[in-house]
Amino acid sequence: MDEQLRSIIADTLGIELTDVTPELRRGSDAADWDSMGHLRLVTAVEEAYDIRFTMTEIERITTVAELDEAVAHHTANP
Repeated sequence: MDEQLRSIIADTLGIELTDVTPELRRGSDAADWDSMGHLRLVTAVEEAYDIRFTMTEIERITTVAELDEAVAHHTANP
């Protein structure tokens, strides 16, 4: 996972950069990764990488690893 994505996640969720791990899960590990936090995070990532996720992708992203995979998919296949 690149440092830009880690920084976006940490800043958006209000957590330490060291707490951003692939296993970090929506709804259980990060206090601010609730439904509103998820929308803020998706929006921040889309803006930073100039990409757009589908609603299905947004719903399926539940971990940092899945978010990283989604970003990689969109940046490899613009």
